[in-house]
Amino acid sequence: MIRWLNHTADVRLEIVSDTIEGLYADFVEGLRQLLVTGDAEPVKAEEIDLAESGPPDLLVSLGRQVLFYFNASQLVPARFDVVTVSPTRLQGRLWGEPFDPDRMAFHMEVKGVTYHDLEVEERKGKWRARVTFDV
Repeated sequence: MIRWLNHTADVRLEIVSDTIEGLYADFVEGLRQLLVTGDAEPVKAEEIDLAESGPPDLLVSLGRQVLFYFNASQLVPARFDVVTVSPTRLQGRLWGEPFDPDRMAFHMEVKGVTYHDLEVEERKGKWRARVTFDV
């Protein structure tokens, strides 16, 4: 579940999922919704392999990777498939397609994923994250 939260200057997103894999996948979907209007097809895959100190840092690094592929090659994310996950490692495939102006429009410029009020936690069998995007 993706829910947009009010924020004074930036954009804030809350994600709740039954699994950590679902949390990362929904995070990528939320980022896609910020970047473009319209859906993307999973026609091209990029391998993601991240090692960080914990889930909050993994979430920020994943966002940075998605933004890199979007800005460097205009790869619009369609989905993220987790291959391996641990508290300090995330491996997966970012699926997407090149930006297609006939089916998509740029929605918002996302400068980055911030650590401001970043939360990633498991509570009562659910994973929850709150993340702020610098726009």
